[in-house]
Amino acid sequence: MYKTIIKSLIIGMAIMVSLSSCDEDEEVAQRLSGVWETTDIIFPRTYKGQTLTPIKTVIQIDQERSTSTVGYGVAIEYFDNQTIPVAYHHIRWETWRRKDISVGIEWDYQETDDKFKSTDYKLNDKELSGMWSLNNDDENKKRVSFRRVSTAPDVSKVKYWGYSELLPTWHQVTFEGNIFIQREYQGKTYQPKNVVITFDVDPAYNTGYMGKDKAYIKEEYDDAPWGTYLADSILFWELWHNNSYLRLYRAEGYDGYNYDYEFHDIQFTDNELKGRVFVRTNVFEDFTLKRVNNPDWSAIKEWGFSKWIK
Repeated sequence: MYKTIIKSLIIGMAIMVSLSSCDEDEEVAQRLSGVWETTDIIFPRTYKGQTLTPIKTVIQIDQERSTSTVGYGVAIEYFDNQTIPVAYHHIRWETWRRKDISVGIEWDYQETDDKFKSTDYKLNDKELSGMWSLNNDDENKKRVSFRRVSTAPDVSKVKYWGYSELLPTWHQVTFEGNIFIQREYQGKTYQPKNVVITFDVDPAYNTGYMGKDKAYIKEEYDDAPWGTYLADSILFWELWHNNSYLRLYRAEGYDGYNYDYEFHDIQFTDNELKGRVFVRTNVFEDFTLKRVNNPDWSAIKEWGFSKWIK
């Protein structure tokens, strides 16, 4: 009888120590506080067309008080790469148990807007494991396991977050040059002498969908009826097919299909963006854009291309 009681107590203590997605979010947040490390691949990064796969990721969760279910911390990615050995990020973390009974853990990378979350996890004093999704892509969840470590990372000398000065992921970048584009208006064709493109973050270091109202296109003309230029915001841009295919989607009149620039065979160097622009089926034109300083877009009127180009 006594053996049975002792055995029951041991099982009960084990259940108390091992928290899962059935526990209160305050308890999960308390247990989550601290430093966690994994050698599993959370997600790769892209640098000048080269894929960088983290060999280790360290997450530090800072809880301001025991009742906090949201807070901030640090994420550090380590790479086997001499140019980019380490990348630093601020993160915002959250644990939740909502009225719809959903529970979860999420941390958001502040500089790159990436979201990493799990709604199916196991958490105890030594390990955090489960199925995790990146940027709400629930169809491609991956299993990732973290182990608790006792040493907090030293970030006292870090000056640049995201990817340090070598990898300014959240800084605007501008390229300009000649691209073969033909605009037709009232039966006549016009071609810009120069094109200026400002990305909200450097496309050499990022893929996917970026924020709106920070990226712009301007086409400069000599003899067009609309004046010296056409300009518009880029709602978002996307870079896929192994980072060699780039599309720009204009903000004005966006309907999900009106990408206006289609670039192929993209190559990035320290100061150039090279590739081919799609003209029509099986016809492409080479182009080279030089990296320049960001213009003062506040002084440029956004005409909206579709106002003129029918």
